[in-house]
Amino acid sequence: MRRIALLTAFALAAPVAAYAQPRVYERDRVYQRNQDDVPFARDRYDRYDRSHWVRDFRGRWTPLARGFSARTDRQFINVGGERFRKLRIEAVRGQPLIQKIAIEFDNRTTQAVDLDVRMPSGSGEVIDLNGGERRIHRIIVYTDPRSRGAYSLYGS
Repeated sequence: MRRIALLTAFALAAPVAAYAQPRVYERDRVYQRNQDDVPFARDRYDRYDRSHWVRDFRGRWTPLARGFSARTDRQFINVGGERFRKLRIEAVRGQPLIQKIAIEFDNRTTQAVDLDVRMPSGSGEVIDLNGGERRIHRIIVYTDPRSRGAYSLYGS
């Protein structure tokens, strides 16, 4: 009787162990070189992996605002003169409706981006700043207060 119980336990545990670590085949690897001409391998995007933001910009996104609620008309995010090339806004909870993002730079110029998009949780948008790396004074995010949800803002 113990033998049957032991074999049943192994039979049930084997499929779970097989799915614990996905296999990465050599054909799925992408070989690239970084800035110092050192080769490195990167796994291709798998739809079961985390989002492509993590895959493409691993460790390069600086959090500027985490979990901001979209229940008010606009939110002011003070950056304090840090330099960024790109901004990324990502829905964290619910489906916030992001109408517009205004970016004020240190030289008092402004870049406005009309998004007008309802973002489901986990999705996001990348905003490329005109002119390369620029110092940002503050960011104003305009949202629809009727849309419930939260978002995070990152800079790279």
